[in-house]
Amino acid sequence: MRFVSSVFQSLKTASGSFAVALTAAAPGSSPAEIRSLTGLRGLAALYVVLFHANGFWRFPDPVRPFINHGYMAVDLFFILSGFVMAMTYAHMFEDGFCIKKFKHFLLLRLARIYPLFALMTVLTAILIVTVLAPTYRFEDLPLALLPNFTLTQVWGLSNSIVPPSWSISAEWAAYLLFPPGVWLALKVSRRWTLLGLLVSFVVLAAIAYGPHWLAEKPLGLRHGPLDIVSSYALGTTLRCLASFYIGLVAWRFKDLIPARAAGVLFVLALGLLCVKGSDMFLIGIFAVMIMALSHDTGWVARLMQVRWVYWLGGISFALYLIHDIVQKIIFKALPAWGLSEGLPKWGWVIVSVAVSIALSALCHYGFERPSRTWFRALIKNPPQSKPREVLTPAE
Repeated sequence: MRFVSSVFQSLKTASGSFAVALTAAAPGSSPAEIRSLTGLRGLAALYVVLFHANGFWRFPDPVRPFINHGYMAVDLFFILSGFVMAMTYAHMFEDGFCIKKFKHFLLLRLARIYPLFALMTVLTAILIVTVLAPTYRFEDLPLALLPNFTLTQVWGLSNSIVPPSWSISAEWAAYLLFPPGVWLALKVSRRWTLLGLLVSFVVLAAIAYGPHWLAEKPLGLRHGPLDIVSSYALGTTLRCLASFYIGLVAWRFKDLIPARAAGVLFVLALGLLCVKGSDMFLIGIFAVMIMALSHDTGWVARLMQVRWVYWLGGISFALYLIHDIVQKIIFKALPAWGLSEGLPKWGWVIVSVAVSIALSALCHYGFERPSRTWFRALIKNPPQSKPREVLTPAE
């Protein structure tokens, strides 16, 4: 009852202030980092790693429903990304669209995501035609290079050379649409913002349960309704754009949800991740949970700020991009070379996770951060404002 009364009190307090989003996102008023969201991102990245490992070893039946739902971690990433982009960059467009600021925004995002993405694309392409050639086939690799290096592969152009990078290509579309997204989510009256929110959920429902051409793969052959990743399915990019917008809206109304709600929402999310077909409910719960965690207090926030969890969030982008090639080498190449004897498959799963984390840390500290710093130093500041570096889920 205390939780319910707290929610109603928050609603009452905020009833006349739904349109304060841009004030909250103005320079100097948003936090430089929400540590609990960084930790959440780390756990989500680890969840994706385990989900992909599930393709090489059958997890025990009691945990399989939870592991099979790991694809929803990417939807969590999209919502987190929209939330953090609003927090960090929305103030650049508070006075309307400016081509110079938009260019600056895109350059900053490229400086953040592109160096490591390009490196992993090159390395994976080389491994595909060498180490992995006998056991892994990638159709039309030369034709896939240009779409991949321009981050447009998932727009119906080619498969992703680095398989998890489909989401980076989809999110690049969200970045290109960021100014109108900010306008609809943060600047107009709440009526239009909430209409946009409704449309986002309708879009997600349509690609989850709608016509075959939106998802390419029939619902019965997917892990769940929103398990849509094909580069040739319109639903793949729409999945990102809808969730990203939900994240933008979550930033606008974040003060409506008290920090204490995070505990209930976290437990509820864990429960629903064990239930097949709960994807649409999880989208809403993820968004509200992020709103609660944005206060950075409470037992769930403290859990996300445990040293190793928070550290994992820092290397999560590298972990997301690196783990797939590690798994392919361990589970495809090593057996072909006769080097997989001596350990059961579950042991190799542990090895693959450990190696992925180790290489991700090495890559993060040795390449990702230095390259980001170097590229950001080349970017001129935009007129009047400069967004801060934010080490949160969109990173």
